[in-house]
Amino acid sequence: MRHHELNVLLTEAHPGDSETAAALLAGAGHRVHRCHPVAQPATGAEDTAEQTSGACVAWHTGGKCPLTTTAIDVVVDARRVSGPETPREQGAMCATLTSVPLVVCGPADTRNTVLLKADSLCDAAHLLAACRSAASPAGRAAHRAVTQAVRTALTGLGDPPAITVELVLRQDTVIADITIAATPSATTYTRVRGAVRTALARFTPSWPYIPVTVHHSAPAQQAPLSAVPR
Repeated sequence: MRHHELNVLLTEAHPGDSETAAALLAGAGHRVHRCHPVAQPATGAEDTAEQTSGACVAWHTGGKCPLTTTAIDVVVDARRVSGPETPREQGAMCATLTSVPLVVCGPADTRNTVLLKADSLCDAAHLLAACRSAASPAGRAAHRAVTQAVRTALTGLGDPPAITVELVLRQDTVIADITIAATPSATTYTRVRGAVRTALARFTPSWPYIPVTVHHSAPAQQAPLSAVPR
């Protein structure tokens, strides 16, 4: 489990929305990176020049996206008011596309189709805990990463078997328990264990030593035709 500070990438719906979040995160010892330069002029979807001036740092001369230069642990999208996503919140979409945990700090509603996929929705009072939870090796993002890694490791077994992934923290150590609805070979067990540990590398520095147990269960049998109710 992480005990060091997190690398947090901040984006925002409108200029200035992320200042409170930045202060809270920095005050807790986390390293804050930004999708937009501080005090960037407001963007307007109808004004091309203004929208360009509010582009993310990667679009500025010599700029680079922190997602490509730093091991970002979590992306925080700060919002002060409810409403549709704005172009300035592109960092939230980047988080989902790169499988980085996403925390939305502020109001979101049913119009926010991207934001509602976040690993955590919180207010400023709960931001620090939400970031820790989202970056946890037993959190939702870690679960997604391990599930995808196991599915990839099982490629070649014919029809993809059903799998169950359980990640549990015990005394600051994550325990991975994987159940596969098939009977894999010995080499497949080894491949799955390696895939699980590699998937958790971004969530914990102790990933090479994570205990991984792989079980197999009988695949679900299809009921005989005569037993199917008519």
